[in-house]
Amino acid sequence: MEQYFEKVFQDIHREEEKVTLDVATVIPEALEMIHYLSKVLEDARVYILERGFNDEQEEIHFFRNIKPHIYGKLMYYNRIYKMEIIRPTTKGKIYEDYFAKEKKRLKSRHNHFLKTNPFYIYYHSGRTDEDHKYFLRSSFNFQEGLENHAFDLDRRFSTYYDYLTARIIGRELFYEYLHFRTTTQFDKIANENHRSIHWTESKAALVELIYALHAAKAISSGQISLNKIAVTRQALFKIELQDIHHTFHRMKSRSGSRTLFLNQLVNSLETYYG
Repeated sequence: MEQYFEKVFQDIHREEEKVTLDVATVIPEALEMIHYLSKVLEDARVYILERGFNDEQEEIHFFRNIKPHIYGKLMYYNRIYKMEIIRPTTKGKIYEDYFAKEKKRLKSRHNHFLKTNPFYIYYHSGRTDEDHKYFLRSSFNFQEGLENHAFDLDRRFSTYYDYLTARIIGRELFYEYLHFRTTTQFDKIANENHRSIHWTESKAALVELIYALHAAKAISSGQISLNKIAVTRQALFKIELQDIHHTFHRMKSRSGSRTLFLNQLVNSLETYYG
């Protein structure tokens, strides 16, 4: 299963490399990704229903780390499409307010769920001790007080909480998109002073650095969110990272060292010291 979905995510990455999210093309680009990811999700459903899982650990891994990242991206592009097709057509205060209000609304809902929803708190804390409760199909529990759409889910291909995980991922990606739409960071990057700054290592290396800075609380004493660190690094280095959370989970499961780039930095600095 791992090899199959490794190729799936490689294919998704190749498709996303084509996405520019330029104002002039964002609507057809988002729609194309909606069609593509819908097909990927359906293919995943067929694959899982035919193959099944080897054990509970594999099932938990799929519903926590694989399906939500596909579904979350689908939600992300769908939200972009729905928002862009009704946005004001000319730039100005109404145009800016449109995106600013959506960003504020999304942040408010996110903060509300983080304070009131036990699963959001569990997921964002990085805990795994109750994964058997949330990411096994046999653990579908009506006593949790599920949302109405839960009754229409295919329980052969859902644990309900994989949907909530996908929604978290989709919202975080969408928030990053709104952040770019409501700031002038890309315009500032175009200035002469920043034109020569580019990230020339791999995207995975930058994600590793971002997570290291966040974990060490090296920026603003840890008071700045992981997403903000990611957004500012992307803007500075003129690079789009797409889904940093999925990249992080892939790094966690590396064979050998899980800190390849950080090790490389240490070795390079030691050499530079002479």
